[in-house]
Amino acid sequence: MSVIIAGNPSSASALAETLARGGTEARAWSPEPPEDAGDPGSSAPLARALVSFDAQVQATKPEAVVLADDSDAALAAALVATKLLITVEAVPGASEAASANGRLIAQLAGTYTLAA
Repeated sequence: MSVIIAGNPSSASALAETLARGGTEARAWSPEPPEDAGDPGSSAPLARALVSFDAQVQATKPEAVVLADDSDAALAAALVATKLLITVEAVPGASEAASANGRLIAQLAGTYTLAA
């Protein structure tokens, strides 16, 4: 099975390594941090992450996307994967977070069976 693990660099990489040890073809994905963060409430970083993740999915054609946290990167991955009808799974920390991202991820993720 080929999966992309999306989230902040540390959490995505750690989960990708765990899944790879179990025999899953897993690659971590995190967008490059913006040079100019802009306004704290800006949606520009999320928009850049959407475009970046869409390109990653088109290049690798994963069978599933796993969300490692409730970051903007994970939310962008969930939105793109859902639109492209790719299975979306999330670790509990991503789907149970009290943040707005966590609430959206909980609605988009299909299963919650992965341990952090």
